Amino acid sequence: MGDKPAVAILGGGMAGLSAAWRLSEPAHRDRFGAITVYQRGWRLGGKGASSRGVNGRIEEHGLHVWLGHYDNAFRLMRDCYDALDRPRTNAAAPVKTWEDAFVPASDVGIFDHHDGVWRPWVAHFAENQGLPGDDAAHDQETPRETMRRASRLLQDLVESLREDEPGAVLSTSPDTAPRQRSTAAASLLAAGVMLEGVAFASGPIAARAGAEVVAAFDLALAEVREALGAISADVWGARQTWHMIELIAVIVRGSVADGLMQSAATARALNDVEFLDWIARHGATKATIDSTYVRGLYDLVFGHAGGDPDRRGFGAGLGVLLSIRTLLDYKGAFFWKMTAGMGDVVFAPMYEVLRARGVDFEFFHRVDALHIGSDGTTIDAITLGCQAALGDGRDRYEPLVDVDGLPCFPAQPLLDQLDADPAIAHEPLEAAWCSWPDAEQRVLRAGVDFDRVVFAIPPAMAAHVCTELVATRPEWSDLVHNVTSVATQSLQLWMRADERELGWLYPRTTMTGYVDGFDTWASMPQLLAAEPWPDGDRPRSIAYFCNSFDSAWPPAGDWAEHAEKETARVRATAERFCRDDLRVLLPKFTPDALCGGDLDAQYWRANVDPSDRYVQSLPGSDKYRLRPDESGFDNMVLAGDWTDSGLNAGCIEAAVMSGLEAANALLGRHRFHRILGRWLV
Repeated sequence: MGDKPAVAILGGGMAGLSAAWRLSEPAHRDRFGAITVYQRGWRLGGKGASSRGVNGRIEEHGLHVWLGHYDNAFRLMRDCYDALDRPRTNAAAPVKTWEDAFVPASDVGIFDHHDGVWRPWVAHFAENQGLPGDDAAHDQETPRETMRRASRLLQDLVESLREDEPGAVLSTSPDTAPRQRSTAAASLLAAGVMLEGVAFASGPIAARAGAEVVAAFDLALAEVREALGAISADVWGARQTWHMIELIAVIVRGSVADGLMQSAATARALNDVEFLDWIARHGATKATIDSTYVRGLYDLVFGHAGGDPDRRGFGAGLGVLLSIRTLLDYKGAFFWKMTAGMGDVVFAPMYEVLRARGVDFEFFHRVDALHIGSDGTTIDAITLGCQAALGDGRDRYEPLVDVDGLPCFPAQPLLDQLDADPAIAHEPLEAAWCSWPDAEQRVLRAGVDFDRVVFAIPPAMAAHVCTELVATRPEWSDLVHNVTSVATQSLQLWMRADERELGWLYPRTTMTGYVDGFDTWASMPQLLAAEPWPDGDRPRSIAYFCNSFDSAWPPAGDWAEHAEKETARVRATAERFCRDDLRVLLPKFTPDALCGGDLDAQYWRANVDPSDRYVQSLPGSDKYRLRPDESGFDNMVLAGDWTDSGLNAGCIEAAVMSGLEAANALLGRHRFHRILGRWLV
């Protein structure tokens, strides 16, 4: 190695690539020698990886949509597409800019089961002028502005109850023209204005004033409850709206009463408390706590201990923070959906730019073990299994293929680049249980092959590759045993008819709160243009489904047999879902509507691999997360949505933030240097 430190990044998911992104920025690139990403298998993305299968169709790990408050993730992608400059370098590509890669998706709904009937409740969240990732828009967002938006949202919800409609039209913009309001809405507005005045003050006088205003808010909410109680009890759509009103009002009330807006540390202390217990403490009724709306919130974050829908779990502080950011801080649109696979519009562009910056990628390199040095303060060596050797004359593996002009990851390794038996193409090289014999074992040595390590592998897998760390460091043992994860299951359906022809009246929606098995659904028609199906069997609608999955660890550690059984379980759930439950959503659905003619021609996954499981935020677990800069080893930093990043939830935004913080630590910067976000601690 040269005089400049070399960095080994273990894991090519979003967190590892975000660290590589910042370390390789032009302002920093000359500070390092080699920056190398080590990734098992043939593609990047981790839990977000996707590839192209039969007919060029997109095959994902699950349902991936981005929320409008993912400022750091969008900032990174906007910078990535600027650097890629496809209008100049690849004018034939169908996705040239970040605006081509993401489209607004503002219709969000829940399914409610009442009197033996399932019905959809759909809300349209009005789009605003913001763009996610705008520094200026972020700087304008203050806690006081958030309270103004909350007041406006409550007003819109109360006003919507005056109409016998199954949904609502919502806006969090404070600039919308005033309109005639009901007495109940006016009372809630007046209380909200008072809350704005004291929510962020300090001192004993402010505390007394705050208590008085909270009491006034309670009276206003009681007035609204009384005024609207009859309609919310008798009108089905109004009942769902009322649950949303009460939940938002309780979050606003509790945030002020507990001083959560004044200090992120105060909010964080509540992560030992279950979110449902906290909202009950601040006045949520049992009807709202048991509502489909609240259940849908838990479905979206896979907040089920062990995958059991009856064991809901989510830290209260994080629940408040995410509710506020999701409902009140979104930029442009509530959701943004990708116009192709996540591998196509996120990871392939990142790979291209990182390669151009000189970042190296070692595919087919599985991390097997980290070894502590004799001094106990550094990582001395890293053992890797090299799954396949490159073909003669090749110095690197090129992972992308062209699909109608768009660089994408294929569903199998590209054999023409490998010196391997062709049977390797059908092996689960990305799985912990893969039994394909390694081409060789490789050991990276500190001071020879690397100087710094970015560990971007989740705790469930760290339990296997960090046994020395877990055995000798209590904080690592606490991490792998207390920061839990849950398996997930997913299903993708391609259908020959469009959604209206199948009987669904709310195209392009994202829905949750449905039956256990596949409780969350996204309409994905924007993907139709990205998939080159043959004319004789071209789909006209695409539906993605997902759910947490009650898959425990295999008792004897036989992962291969376990994965086979769990995949069969998901297949059986998908069959039952299409037979018994899909017609509730799509009344005119028949099996003949499926492209390919049957379920076996569709795509489903059991995400049971330790690296594929969703990292949870159960009450009491937050304190066991490690910050990116506190691995306990002088030459290693951490990256992943499982770290203590300031947004301690399983999502793409947390992964990006953590990766950037890991890079900041290596660069000697403050952990939140050039990271967007409020209430970070």
